[in-house]
Amino acid sequence: MKTLGLATERTGQRAGEAHEGRVHQRSRLLPLAGASNFRDLGGYPITGGGFTCWGRLFRSDTLHELTEGDVALLHEVGLKSIIDLRTATEIDLSGRGLLGAGATDYIHLSVIDEDGGEARGAPAPMDESLANRYLWYLEVGRDALSHALSLIGDASKHPLVFHCAAGKDRTGVLAALILDIVGVERQAIVDDYVLTANSMEAIVGRLSRKRAEGGMDYNIPASALTVEAATMEAFLDGVDQCYGGARQWALAAGVPYDSVEALSTLLVSTDMQ
Repeated sequence: MKTLGLATERTGQRAGEAHEGRVHQRSRLLPLAGASNFRDLGGYPITGGGFTCWGRLFRSDTLHELTEGDVALLHEVGLKSIIDLRTATEIDLSGRGLLGAGATDYIHLSVIDEDGGEARGAPAPMDESLANRYLWYLEVGRDALSHALSLIGDASKHPLVFHCAAGKDRTGVLAALILDIVGVERQAIVDDYVLTANSMEAIVGRLSRKRAEGGMDYNIPASALTVEAATMEAFLDGVDQCYGGARQWALAAGVPYDSVEALSTLLVSTDMQ
């Protein structure tokens, strides 16, 4: 693993203190009863001009507790595709919920191997740095993340949502890759990551309850509660230093050039829409 010694991440803004001038929360978070972190990735400023498009790409926490009303709202949004980044074990524990019986295209792409990455020769980092763990995802989850990027570059899959359990770590890495590839301003990428802090209490409560119902003795690790700007800043710095940026990582990981180019075509507009 190309670890950069990022355990000493820079001190950033406290969780939840997103820059109001760069991250527009108006209508970003969908009002769902069964998911606390389902939000639109539209409206982010592009370096050199333009914004990401509203209503095409979403990120979320787990979707297995969506209500009938939630599903109806997502049908109104026109949701076509779901990319599930969780492990098979996580899916077996919680199921897919009401969306599992719908016509929505479902793609399972686990970022983390059940063996902890040993099969790919990439054991998880021993330090407690979330940024280093996110860089590890780029190795152990290379195939899953590159496949996800290729799918997101397919216009027929939109509107699309990708999610993991909390919608913070695996989802945060994929979101950062996408936003960086299409040229979103660095601070807006960081601010998008930090927005999850506003939903962490509800997310942790839901995950803890589900594990208790399944008879699992489970303690939420401290890293699962942490949402700090410094983590995403350090991760993006690491992507630049190790790979030359998200675009270069994607191409090296096997994402077709046309798919990488299509991300900007599909997700960027010259106005706020």
